[in-house]
Amino acid sequence: MHEAGYQYNSSLHPTWLPGRYNHWGEPRHPFQEVGVWQIPASVTPTLRLPLFWLSLKNFPFAYYKLLCRQTLEADGFLNLYVHPWEFTDLSGYQKIPTYVRRHSRDELLDRVENLLRYLKPLGDFNTMGEFANQLTNEKVSL
Repeated sequence: MHEAGYQYNSSLHPTWLPGRYNHWGEPRHPFQEVGVWQIPASVTPTLRLPLFWLSLKNFPFAYYKLLCRQTLEADGFLNLYVHPWEFTDLSGYQKIPTYVRRHSRDELLDRVENLLRYLKPLGDFNTMGEFANQLTNEKVSL
């Protein structure tokens, strides 16, 4: 990946999702591997609850915000993601499970905006590229 020009990879999800994968033993914090920063998706410190798109949509929102805050305070960063297709209206797709259809389109936009307003006083927002550069600069200065 490094030879192809990639600076970071953010596909690692250090949690266990039944029927999907078990990355329970993988690092929760960024690390370098063959010259590429591995920046895992955020999970809570102890139970490793995933703070990904399904949690944002299905956990009680006050609980989700609390988990994000606790993880940010413990780790110093949050790496959250939401797929672009989730911002479309999924309510009419009966073959898609309810837990995926829930809180789509404007409801999801409202949740994301509310989350960003909640997190803004707690730190800075960066692109992944900026975050990877910051990690590199911190490593060099050590």
